[in-house]
Amino acid sequence: MKRHVFGLGLLCLGLLIISAGSQPAFGQGERVRVWVGFDRFSPEAVGLVRAAGGTIHYEFPALNAVAATLPRAALDGLRRNPNVIAIEEDAIREPYSHTGGQTVPYGISMVQADQVPDTFATNRKICIIDSGYFKAHEDLQDGSVTASPNSGTGDPFTDKCGHGTHVAGTISAINNTVGVIGVLPNERVNLHIVKVFGDSCSWTYSSSLVAAADQCVNNGANIISMSLGGNVKSNFEQSAFNSYYNQGVLSVAAAGNGGNNQKSYPASYPSVISVAAIDSNKQVASFSQKNDQVELAAPGVSVLSSVSWHDENSLTAGGTTFVGNRLEGAADTGGTSGGLADGGLCASSGSWSGKVVLCSRGDISFCDKATNVKNGGGVAGVIYNNASGNFVGTLGSGCSGATIPVISLSQEDGQEALALADQSGTVVSVFTADTSGYEAWDGTSMATPHVSGVAGLVWSHFAQCSNDQVRTALRNTAEDLGPAGKDNAYGYGLVQAAAAFDELTLNPCSGGGGGGGGECTLLPAGSSCTDNSQCCSGNCKGRPGAKTCK
Repeated sequence: MKRHVFGLGLLCLGLLIISAGSQPAFGQGERVRVWVGFDRFSPEAVGLVRAAGGTIHYEFPALNAVAATLPRAALDGLRRNPNVIAIEEDAIREPYSHTGGQTVPYGISMVQADQVPDTFATNRKICIIDSGYFKAHEDLQDGSVTASPNSGTGDPFTDKCGHGTHVAGTISAINNTVGVIGVLPNERVNLHIVKVFGDSCSWTYSSSLVAAADQCVNNGANIISMSLGGNVKSNFEQSAFNSYYNQGVLSVAAAGNGGNNQKSYPASYPSVISVAAIDSNKQVASFSQKNDQVELAAPGVSVLSSVSWHDENSLTAGGTTFVGNRLEGAADTGGTSGGLADGGLCASSGSWSGKVVLCSRGDISFCDKATNVKNGGGVAGVIYNNASGNFVGTLGSGCSGATIPVISLSQEDGQEALALADQSGTVVSVFTADTSGYEAWDGTSMATPHVSGVAGLVWSHFAQCSNDQVRTALRNTAEDLGPAGKDNAYGYGLVQAAAAFDELTLNPCSGGGGGGGGECTLLPAGSSCTDNSQCCSGNCKGRPGAKTCK
């Protein structure tokens, strides 16, 4: 099965809070997108931003803030206004996936989802904030799925980039005769979809994420699942997620794919569960970020789930099928056959009439190799890697070799195929959009829905419990991995549905009720604090050195 890899090594700009006497460092553009916070929210306060030439994107009365795009030159004037208490970059948030018959993905049993029935799944609602949900997929439910329209991203029940559909499959792919199964597979989970990434699946803003989360809460979500993030902290965003937590909502987000110890947001806010990725051997993934906010770990390497297309690229020879990748720009084929030929580096055209030509990667471009195969009479090209593993690539624009199908294979598969030279081989390379498909992807994006689904599965049996009580049970029963106790790579460990179920059975929750409220684990009103993240209310106010939670 092909592994899909999104290039998410992109890291966002550093945190930028603008206070009196400081100069913004937003870059050289004429207009910038920011959060503007007020001492008190009012139409007059919003009017200040408009009067400064601002375009309002969102109003957040509960945060005493707006998100707006303003002339960069107007920021100094706003900063001096006594009614404006903070201006902050509206930080980028991006998706965190690291670029016949029914299959049970390894992660389902690893998180013990197959040991807890989802009989009461309708007791909880999970909101997925992502790139949409391909509702027509053969393996995804449609009866209890709702969605919120979101300006600029299109129909939430379409998904051109597949990321949201992949996440949704891990949570709730149906137990039928095709595809895969999810953590909650029996068409009983209530899903709400908010689409924040458009067809390019590139990025959105922190204010757009807060607006999406507001839609989740307003539509009755108990759990918010976010396979996304960025390394810029936002005080406004943090206050919003603190508020959701205090309302009884459990938020879950990806720890990030930078392979470093940098913190990602919203995952690293105390009110959000930060999820790390592990592989089928329960080893932390090389790309998974490691820091003191990582709380739980879940499968995030080669996770098989649903996507909104069918992409088949393979070479079949000698009774073996080798799965590869399409070279972008190459021709489609439902099946092109010919005798296998060893073309070496395919650095020049050979006598390959009617042949499927195997080419080693290296020395010349992919386009040149494809062109040499075509000019030598080859009917298809197969370029295998010159190092372990497979690769993705492109023939580029205007390549004359693009009229034949060309796929890539791993070094290992290419060498095995070479041993079959002179036998018949068939290349298939077909991409069909807006249809049911399945791919194995990597990323903390793939780990996050395992935790979101397990939280929903366990909580559905104990609706009297609060979000905080369920969160505590997931922590207490996680399978400890790595060094003993909580650590930066695995947090408390691998999330375990059955163990958490048993914990709450033996130690019933008191209070709570309906999944709401419960005791906040942050500081109550009146407590001394230094910043908003410490307070249940999300508000730490007062003079420097004498601030309290309000």
